[in-house]
Amino acid sequence: MLSFNDLKPADILLSTGSAAASIVIRSGTVSRYSHAALYIGNGQIVEAIGSGVTQQSLHDAMSDDTLVSVYRRMRMSDEQGLQAIRYAKAQVGKKYDYAGAAGGGITSGPGFVIGLFLSPIVVIGGVGADLYNRSNPEASFYCSELVAIAFEKAGAPIGSGAASTTPSDVSRSHVLNYIGDLKKT
Repeated sequence: MLSFNDLKPADILLSTGSAAASIVIRSGTVSRYSHAALYIGNGQIVEAIGSGVTQQSLHDAMSDDTLVSVYRRMRMSDEQGLQAIRYAKAQVGKKYDYAGAAGGGITSGPGFVIGLFLSPIVVIGGVGADLYNRSNPEASFYCSELVAIAFEKAGAPIGSGAASTTPSDVSRSHVLNYIGDLKKT
């Protein structure tokens, strides 16, 4: 188990909890994770949650989590890490992107299949939300989108399609190393 001292600025935190929203996200994306956040140093994170993009203490953010895993971008300079952090911090106060989150979930491979099972209307709505989000991805953010775009803006992308990235996509990125778990209950 990792401690807070093992974290480095620009580490990516993927987490899950027992809340209904976490269960729905994990089911829709067939993932063990439902949330992504960016560690910015000094015990602080930047994340996009229902109230919008916020900066808060990692301790407070983890209070309801049942699992928090740490991932680190390989082959990234310290300056690129700082650029990702600066970008994420500059987004604090922006609104949460509900449509983008739904669209990103539906257009992920597993989400698309689940959406088809539920209803073609769900898939069409999700694809439409995803397309709208891709056309204006920085107007508002959902969690993994914020993290992915921050790394993209720093010139150290973590995968393709930053504007429709899910926590599951982040966990499977070939440019990230799994460092360990901060919390596992």
